[in-house]
Amino acid sequence: MTGYVGNLNTTQEEALKKLKENTADVCKPSHDDYYYLRWLRAREFDVVKAESMMRKLIDQCYPRGYIGPDKDGCPVRYLPFKNLDLKGFAYSVKKSDVLKFLTYLFEHDIKEMEEVTKKTGRVIEKHSYIVDIDGYTFQRATNRDGINLLSEILKLYEAHYPERMKTTYFINAPIYFNIVLNLLKPFMSENTLKKFRIFGKDFQKHLLNDIDAEILPKFLGGERTDPDGNPQCESFINFGSTIPPEKYVLRKSLAEDEGVCCMKVPRLSWRLVDVLVPEANSKVEWEFETSTQDIAVAFCLRKDGDELEELVAPERVACHLVPESASFLCEKPGTYALKFDNSYSWLSTKKVFYKIKVTPSDKEDCEDSLT
Repeated sequence: MTGYVGNLNTTQEEALKKLKENTADVCKPSHDDYYYLRWLRAREFDVVKAESMMRKLIDQCYPRGYIGPDKDGCPVRYLPFKNLDLKGFAYSVKKSDVLKFLTYLFEHDIKEMEEVTKKTGRVIEKHSYIVDIDGYTFQRATNRDGINLLSEILKLYEAHYPERMKTTYFINAPIYFNIVLNLLKPFMSENTLKKFRIFGKDFQKHLLNDIDAEILPKFLGGERTDPDGNPQCESFINFGSTIPPEKYVLRKSLAEDEGVCCMKVPRLSWRLVDVLVPEANSKVEWEFETSTQDIAVAFCLRKDGDELEELVAPERVACHLVPESASFLCEKPGTYALKFDNSYSWLSTKKVFYKIKVTPSDKEDCEDSLT
């Protein structure tokens, strides 16, 4: 069968060469012929379509919407996280592509500031974000690859757009939001953190204090709708979508990693993996994959005797298609435990591959690989 490394016809060789030339601005040394050929086979070796597929996947799936100016004339952007698939981006497109796309959005907002400054004569140099966390699960929010990508985005923003942020409104914040925020705090300045405003379901009046009702979409508490009356305002808000596993061209099985551990979890039972945390404020990261079907995973603190305090409730995860990962900031030293729970399965024993890493707070910036 042609179309694979070592078995290309002349047309396919030319297509491979052309695609590599066209995407040289975003390529990495780690992206070999196997990587490019997966994109080409997906588009029957049409170079234009393959390149478009690589570049436009982000535009189609990344949720965002430009709302308009607030009462002070500062641009406001809406970011619905429900369909934000950071893990999917990590497995399907290069990090540099995501960062370039977000740079484009940042620059768009800066141009809006310049336009408002010209029209009003008032200097506008800050923008705001409404980050909607409704429907964003803990498993997705703490996925290691997603956290790593989000940290790169924050570092880009802090380095190249200092003091551009006016306010970030986090709305529909779940009870675990502070856990996620603690994981990201090392990548943000104190000034940035001071501009965060966190709300649960009762956020509408707070947004209306800063944004006129005719500007704010109806589903956020304002009066604005699409011309056809749609309160979701889908004409200017892209709610994004999850990236299907068949697009995971960068996917690598955890079972192939050096140093990975393996255990079997029998049906109707569960197993614990102890994690020793010697220092306060250490970060624990875990990555796992099953050979077939799903598994429920929880993170606990061992107390006196065999008592366990659940810190992260069990959540069933379909991790047989791609590895899953998560992390937790342990505020105090002690013995913790990762719980693989198969008690709901009447028939199947699950084979689990896993890796765990503990990073003390003073070394967090120095290490970035699981051990």
